Amino acid sequence: MIAPETTPYVAAPEVGTAYSALLQSRLHGLFPHDYHIIHISDPVSSLDYQNLTIERADWEKIVNAGEALYPFESFEFYDGTTGGYWVQDRIEELFSGMYAARLTARRNQIQLIADRLKQGNHGQTTNALVAQVFQLEPDLRKATHGRPLASNIACLTQLQFKPRREQLHLYATFRSQYLDTKCYGNLLSLALLLAEMCRQTGYEPGYIVETAHNSIFRDSSDARRLHSVLSNGAPKDRHVNREK
Repeated sequence: MIAPETTPYVAAPEVGTAYSALLQSRLHGLFPHDYHIIHISDPVSSLDYQNLTIERADWEKIVNAGEALYPFESFEFYDGTTGGYWVQDRIEELFSGMYAARLTARRNQIQLIADRLKQGNHGQTTNALVAQVFQLEPDLRKATHGRPLASNIACLTQLQFKPRREQLHLYATFRSQYLDTKCYGNLLSLALLLAEMCRQTGYEPGYIVETAHNSIFRDSSDARRLHSVLSNGAPKDRHVNREK
């Protein structure tokens, strides 16, 4: 039987606390697993906006990023990139990059789900509010090719929206995820997606459950330095460099 402190499960009210707890758990060996599950109970802070943009000044007001946002954004990785770069990169990936392209390749899956939610008569169809990001073509074709580490395969595989009374929840599954560079930005992008779906459909934002089946560090030295920065709190100067 696995002791409670070794379970690969993290729960927190907002994104930053959840991310920081996950990073600490992995670095300190609190659970010796190569996967993780994160439950964020209050990922959205506001639906008071007219049109969604992925500009930094706009999305910060929407998501419940927590105190980790500013120290993460100002953190510089050994390769010269900053946390701010990775946060914006992950948000753009979901809304205008590869993930967006997969979600709209044949039909706009997110819009189909939004239209269904607006109808308000779900019954057992709530199990069908699923968007598939990882596609047969080109993702599976690349993954099954006789060559390791094929590039440009979607790490986010599936999104599922679950309405429960007045609230809408979001489940996301990643086949693989870098904890140090990509995880925090991925979580923020999911919070932004949930906010926009709620704004369009009239639901109240619920929780996010994110699962990563291969939860690894891009650079464990970076991860240790990042954990030290996040543990010390947000810097007084909140101006950050988001360029590579």
